[in-house]
Amino acid sequence: MRPSCSLIAAVTLGLASSFASAAVVVPDRLKDADKLTYCSGMDSPPLVSFDAAQKPQGLAVDLGLQIAKRLGDKQVAWRVIPFSGLVPALLASQCDLIVDQLFDKPERREVIDIVNYMYSSQSVVVPKGNPKGIEALDDLSGHKVAVLNGSTIKTLLDAENETLAKAGKPPMKLVVYNTDTDAFQALRISQVDAYGTTVETAGYYAAMAPDLFQEGVPAFGRILTGIGIRKDDPQLSAAVQQVITDMRADGSYAQLLGKWHVDSDKLD
Repeated sequence: MRPSCSLIAAVTLGLASSFASAAVVVPDRLKDADKLTYCSGMDSPPLVSFDAAQKPQGLAVDLGLQIAKRLGDKQVAWRVIPFSGLVPALLASQCDLIVDQLFDKPERREVIDIVNYMYSSQSVVVPKGNPKGIEALDDLSGHKVAVLNGSTIKTLLDAENETLAKAGKPPMKLVVYNTDTDAFQALRISQVDAYGTTVETAGYYAAMAPDLFQEGVPAFGRILTGIGIRKDDPQLSAAVQQVITDMRADGSYAQLLGKWHVDSDKLD
């Protein structure tokens, strides 16, 4: 007896669903390579940082390891570079990918490709008890505020200073640091009044030292965050995108976000 058209359609649909995710294609230039090199500032917990044993840890670190595994069980070498130097290092072929908290901004898209893996937002951290009463951006008027060199929040606070000037209010003084560690140390010893950083990093330090820090200005400036790849490496861009797609489908993506307590930052 010949199978009915409905049965054939059902079987065909089932096969299509089973193979909905395309196989990850290893880029030609990496087929014989035994490792991938990642550029990272390694100073933005809980995404990228070192643990007490100086071993890389964080959501983006775990994601980078998954990418290497799914591209043929490659080893991973980390090249630690200050955040402001990440894109130049990638363009100079010092690494294959930028694996960090890299915000997806138009000016970056002009020079590199970005494969998004989460959302991020901005926040302002203050000392416990919020002695300066900083609860909104305009409350930063006249205060010293730490920012990370090359960070998105520095750009946002520069723009806020223009708004303050138009309103006849004293601008904030932005104090630029190369690492989150240095910025939080400056806040701890009262060299600055606040620190502008990401919600994820703010939450990490507030959890690590609840008696020292708290959120002042709540989350703002939500933005997509991704992995950076050279524009002349389209096969790698496609492969990384496929890995992210597969991880979202198989549940490992959600597990990673849960592990690092950033479930609310998941891609839509």
